[in-house]
Amino acid sequence: MVYIKKLDVFGFKSFGSKNISLNFQKGLIAVTGPNGSGKSNILDAIIFALGENSPKALRVDKFQSLFHDSSSNDNSHKIVKVSVTFDNEDRGIPVDDNLVTITREMSGVNTGESQYYLNKKKVSRNNILELLEIVVASPNKLNIVQQGMITRISELNSDERRKIIEDIVGLSYFDEKKDQAYKQLEESDRRLEIALAKMDEVRKRIDELEEERNDQHRYLQIESEINRLKAIKLSGSLNNLTKKISEFSEEQKFKEIKSQEVSKKLEEVTTQTENLSQEKKQFLVQANSASSERIKNEKRLSTVAYEYERNRATIKEVEHYFDQLNQKEKTNEIEQKTFREKEIELNNQLKDIESKIKIDEETQNELRKIGIPQLNT
Repeated sequence: MVYIKKLDVFGFKSFGSKNISLNFQKGLIAVTGPNGSGKSNILDAIIFALGENSPKALRVDKFQSLFHDSSSNDNSHKIVKVSVTFDNEDRGIPVDDNLVTITREMSGVNTGESQYYLNKKKVSRNNILELLEIVVASPNKLNIVQQGMITRISELNSDERRKIIEDIVGLSYFDEKKDQAYKQLEESDRRLEIALAKMDEVRKRIDELEEERNDQHRYLQIESEINRLKAIKLSGSLNNLTKKISEFSEEQKFKEIKSQEVSKKLEEVTTQTENLSQEKKQFLVQANSASSERIKNEKRLSTVAYEYERNRATIKEVEHYFDQLNQKEKTNEIEQKTFREKEIELNNQLKDIESKIKIDEETQNELRKIGIPQLNT
């Protein structure tokens, strides 16, 4: 059976500012002494340690009166400390220790704050009271009968006595626990309803988010397909552009070759024209010496000069055209067609010039036949 084995008191009421230890044996303990010697303060110290918060139950008008009066005026460092040690060899108190010590410490006269310890470990007052309720050892269960309590009990009615008996046997503790359990259950039901309501809201939000996610996935798929088609289109356009560039390069090469051929022919025509010019000069010298045939030769010479100037103008026209042709290398198909037609025309003109040159040669042959010396080539 659990019983009080030791009481340690410091600074409580009449116990003074030194630690007082009282050892108790199992069984009935009687404390005797003259009036005013502090016998009742032992019981008050036990009640204080077990968590009593009523100054009236501790027989004082206020908690500050629990501090021992001393000559010191510094009240901020005053302290009250009471420890009650229970014998717990039968494990009546649900603590795995043979000795269970409950300590209450109150410091500061002005604050009056209390700290509770269970086997030197800091705990709350509720922890202490619940532990004492388990072994029916709380101070308000008539475990401690103070002066005048018997008289007050005899004056109670039947309902009040029944309540006191239920408190003594511990029924009220379980009733309180049951009421607390019902309150906790109601609170749990209320919180469950709130949680279910929140779950419904969360489900709705999840459905909305699921739809948004699906829309986002569809958007990303469509965007990816659009990008793929754009890439295919750009690739096709690039291939076409590359093909056109290649064709244009080939066409440019062809034009350059043709231009070189025409330039070569132009050089030949220029050379022939220069030769004709030299022959013209020689012919004029020889014509001066042939006075008998001057009029006739002058007519022929004017014809040759006319043909020379005409050929020269044609050459200038060809040179001008080739200058324009060099500036218009990047022309369209219509210009290319015009170029080919012009090229044909030039070829025809070259043929005409060649035929005229032949006519000039024949003219020279005729002049030689009539006695005019041959021109040097």
